[in-house]
Amino acid sequence: MLTDSELLERLHHVLRTSDLDTATPATVRRKMEQDLGIDLSDRKPYIRQQIDLYLESHYTNDNAEGDAEESGNAKVEESVNGGSASKEGDDDQQEEESDAESTKIDSKHKKKGGGFSKPCALSPQLQKFTGESEMARTEVVKKIWAYIKEKDLQNPANKRKILCDEMLHELFRVKSIDMFKMNKALSKHIWPIEEEQETPVSVKPLAKKKQNKRVKEDEAEQKEKKQKTKSSGFVIPLPMSEALVQFFGTGEIELSRSEVVKRIWEYIKRNDLQDPSDKRRILCDDKLKELFKLDTFIGFTVTKLLSPHFIKQQK
Repeated sequence: MLTDSELLERLHHVLRTSDLDTATPATVRRKMEQDLGIDLSDRKPYIRQQIDLYLESHYTNDNAEGDAEESGNAKVEESVNGGSASKEGDDDQQEEESDAESTKIDSKHKKKGGGFSKPCALSPQLQKFTGESEMARTEVVKKIWAYIKEKDLQNPANKRKILCDEMLHELFRVKSIDMFKMNKALSKHIWPIEEEQETPVSVKPLAKKKQNKRVKEDEAEQKEKKQKTKSSGFVIPLPMSEALVQFFGTGEIELSRSEVVKRIWEYIKRNDLQDPSDKRRILCDDKLKELFKLDTFIGFTVTKLLSPHFIKQQK
């Protein structure tokens, strides 16, 4: 059976060798099925989530290094377009200087986009934030990061932590959010729309009906996915103990087991708490001592140590 780590390795290879302007989650999955010789239909949600994390990590890693806003924006363009952002920017500038009409045509095609850069429908909250009714997911992420930089909303003590002002709180409903969770939180505000050919103005009402139909189908699909995940205790959000809520300090009171384990390990690595002589042993700082009531523990027992901090829900 294919493990998650093997699947992830193949996924990253396919993404690195794909044109992200034309690729979609479906084409990426089909390429993986072709390479591996197996059906991955049951892994669709996991593959889509990992694609989101892959695309976002390229941009968030650049921002975590403290680059200037313009440099960060250039890098996210580069990560989304397979390293060609700088070249495309130069080409666009030359076209603008040599032929204004040509630039208008190119801009029109770029806006239409494809693959991960194709326009999506936005929720009312996101429309209010961006001022647009449709926008590519990558452009939404860029705009939010530009806003974060402009308003200086990164926690000075931990640049990965975003402090939500009133505008961001309307989107994420939390006081602060980890930069690596932002893309996932945006998913409920970004909906796929029907890809359409250029049509006369008189046909626009029909296009609107197609879009509404697609939104309804997407909502039904999301509802079905939620029903499927109810049986899995590892991915469903669970209420956390007060101690665990205070440990994270994000204001979130429910998280999935997998997300909690992931964040604990991020904390351990960020604070360099692995024993240099034995990486399996974790040396607890004051916060971990308060949470686990231990001075040290073996890394693979972290899931067991966290069990008492999940509050069982009464059926």
